[in-house]
Amino acid sequence: MPDVPPALPPLHAAWLGALTGVADPRSEPRATCGDCVMCGGVARSGSSVTFSPALKCCSYVPHLANFLAGRALAGPGRGSVLDRIAGRGGVTPLGLGLRHDDVRRMVGARSHFGRSAAVRCPHFDDATQGCGIWETRNAVCSTWFCQHGRGAVGQRFWHAVRDLLIAAEEQVARHCLDAGGLPAEQVDAVVEHRATVRETVRRANAGDDVATAEVDDESPQWFARMWGAWQGREEEWFARCADTMARLPDGDLPGRLVGVGRLVEDVVRRSADLTRHDLPERLLFTPGAGSEASTDVLRLVGYSPFDPLVLPAGLEPGLWLLDGRPVADVLAGIDPSRPTSLDVDVLRRLLDFGVAEATGADVDLLAQESDGRRLLVLDDGRRLDLDGGLDLDEDRGEDVVLG
Repeated sequence: MPDVPPALPPLHAAWLGALTGVADPRSEPRATCGDCVMCGGVARSGSSVTFSPALKCCSYVPHLANFLAGRALAGPGRGSVLDRIAGRGGVTPLGLGLRHDDVRRMVGARSHFGRSAAVRCPHFDDATQGCGIWETRNAVCSTWFCQHGRGAVGQRFWHAVRDLLIAAEEQVARHCLDAGGLPAEQVDAVVEHRATVRETVRRANAGDDVATAEVDDESPQWFARMWGAWQGREEEWFARCADTMARLPDGDLPGRLVGVGRLVEDVVRRSADLTRHDLPERLLFTPGAGSEASTDVLRLVGYSPFDPLVLPAGLEPGLWLLDGRPVADVLAGIDPSRPTSLDVDVLRRLLDFGVAEATGADVDLLAQESDGRRLLVLDDGRRLDLDGGLDLDEDRGEDVVLG
């Protein structure tokens, strides 16, 4: 396999190392951003979801912290940053922010992520069909991957990294704001606006209705209140913030950040999980909606519709034996001479990708339908057909954090 590049921009990689000791993690090798695997159809990605080459995973409007905006102004994405500044909506001394309308549009397009032109990143470069601010992209963009080598285990690691780096971005941006010498009432107004937007994002990610939120974040009066004496000199402000951030040694970051202890611990724990391959004593086979079987392969949807687990079709009869009985008993009953048969590696992958889950020994597993079919009844009420193959009702969506 070719060398896998670093996942994070240099700044974020340095921060992660200083905060957690996790040094410069590699990117997910199957998430090929330059030649998007999700644009290649099911034969390449394994997924029934195909992204548009004109969007890829950039169905998203990023919040770009003030110091990142300043750094981007010095790079190839300068034009897209200037366009956002000129548009004014959501732009404050804390950064190039989300408008509440951006949040509403992203919520509306979430079920069509990667396919709906209703939302596209303003920094998407049509010429390269890629990110125009790659080296200064934010924590959300840096840690989102369509596919993961360890499935949900890898996704949980990157979510932990994302949450820690978002906290770092927010606090460093606030340091740059405080260092700017703005009047106290202006600082308060800027901070209050950012808190309002973050609360809207939190509610949206929690599934709450944000369509009726009425917030002024585009009018000339709002923009004047946010920028005060710096209005008309926004580019200079962001460049100043980049300089302020550059004077912060990476090694000083742990002492400057407040309330991130749990986030640091989570990254360290999730990083350790990537090296573990433990199997529980008992497993349930729990494929999700969209799972399908052909004559050649099984496409099993678990933790993400973008990243199904693809296995040989000949494994299906053995998979239904994972009905809560001890794993050792299942493996002992498998004929190893068969061309395709369950083994420990397959069981680990089922667990990683969320198409099997641990269960206790005291679960009442089987129910009988009136037509004689046997159903596996899970604790949360899901019912899986043991006799009818992969024909499921459960819906598992993709976690797309808005900002």
